Amino acid sequence: MEDTKRFDEISIMRVMAMTMIIAFHSLCFYSGRWTYMGAIDVPFWSSVANFLNEIDLNMFVFISGYLYGYLYIFRNKYRHPTEVIRNKVLRLLLPYCLWGVFMVVVFPFYSLPQMLYGVSHVWFLLMLFWVFTMTVVLQLLNAQRLKFTRGLGLTLIVVGYVFGAVFVKFVNPDDFLCLSRSSYYFVAFMVGYLCAKLQVGWMMPGSSFLVLPVAVAVLILLIHYRLFLPYSVGRLMMSICSYAICVSLLIILSKTTISTGTRRYIQLVERLSMGIYIFNQIAMASVFSIPVLHEWFEMHWIVGPFILFLIGFFPPMLLSYIFNRNKHLSWMIGS
Repeated sequence: MEDTKRFDEISIMRVMAMTMIIAFHSLCFYSGRWTYMGAIDVPFWSSVANFLNEIDLNMFVFISGYLYGYLYIFRNKYRHPTEVIRNKVLRLLLPYCLWGVFMVVVFPFYSLPQMLYGVSHVWFLLMLFWVFTMTVVLQLLNAQRLKFTRGLGLTLIVVGYVFGAVFVKFVNPDDFLCLSRSSYYFVAFMVGYLCAKLQVGWMMPGSSFLVLPVAVAVLILLIHYRLFLPYSVGRLMMSICSYAICVSLLIILSKTTISTGTRRYIQLVERLSMGIYIFNQIAMASVFSIPVLHEWFEMHWIVGPFILFLIGFFPPMLLSYIFNRNKHLSWMIGS
């Protein structure tokens, strides 16, 4: 197992996921999603946003599951549940509370009760905290009664998806504390965890070069024509496509060689990824809080997404760098 090589592909995937998240946020205003900001709906940008939205966060959670599984299984880390929960409280729950309150206080789009349902984009931090918590519970069961095998992993994925669908529809439709979204993304986490267990990253690419474009093509077709399928079937198929894209990318990138300079840049962006995510939508919300800019971006819907992407990437990256370098500020972005 070559650690440097393994972390190359994970670093690349994390940067890809972050880039897709920023691109998605750049399109939210143009896909009718940010209604509280007076969003408009441009059909082409809406289709692109729907595609990105099926992959970006699934890939981010998949990576988290893969790394967690690798460190737990092969490096004997995360063995003490209280230490894991404490770590995630500091790195996820505390930044969620801090930046959630910040969004509520600074921007008129949000309200304090939203903190219980995942305010703005930082809901992702609350969701990921619950995903790690559920994983710790499963590990306690694993240590006492169960042995984590390939069959058990696949069973957990299937049961987790079914449980999540039932939980979202009948138990927690309002997504209190982001528990419904946690149940959905927990499946992506377990897919990553199982890939670490099976050492998928060291497998030969083989059919992965075919699986990736096929999964992308099927996902695009489902996004455009899923009305011909029952909603639950369409959702399941799109989720499977997103997982297939993640797994095939992991296998393909595990055989990819990058230069030292490229690796240094990718690892820099990877280290700053959490801060970039936190500051990204804050930067965009600031733009749409200014009436003249709001009007400009509404009129220039062709170039607007590209400019928003630049605004949502480079200033947040600079801020994240500053926060990461300062020991008194780094805790605010989970570093």
